[in-house]
Amino acid sequence: MAYGMNMFDLDVWKKKDITGIYHKWQNMNEDWVLWKLGTLPPGLMTFYGLTHPLDKSWHVLGLGYNPSIDKRDIEKAAVIHYNGNMKPWLELAMTKYRSYWVKYIKFDHPYVRGCKLG
Repeated sequence: MAYGMNMFDLDVWKKKDITGIYHKWQNMNEDWVLWKLGTLPPGLMTFYGLTHPLDKSWHVLGLGYNPSIDKRDIEKAAVIHYNGNMKPWLELAMTKYRSYWVKYIKFDHPYVRGCKLG
């Protein structure tokens, strides 16, 4: 499951009170005794049994860790996901995948200039 890429049916979300369930799990762990990984565990518990996988060709994962993703798969995908440690804005990024990200960055924007990306 790629928890970073989601599509939701908001009618079902409201009907099942997903926000309430998520907050319940977060509140149960306010002292960090149950888990220490932030939002992933309560998200997995909240959405357990309610998710459906996206077709692999639609959502390409691994651009932050896998050096052998086929370029054709990337170019056909609706969404590419830089999951993993080698994010495209970091020095340790895999340069072969950086161009898919960098073409959308407005390097003259004040916030981006402050990040020293360009």
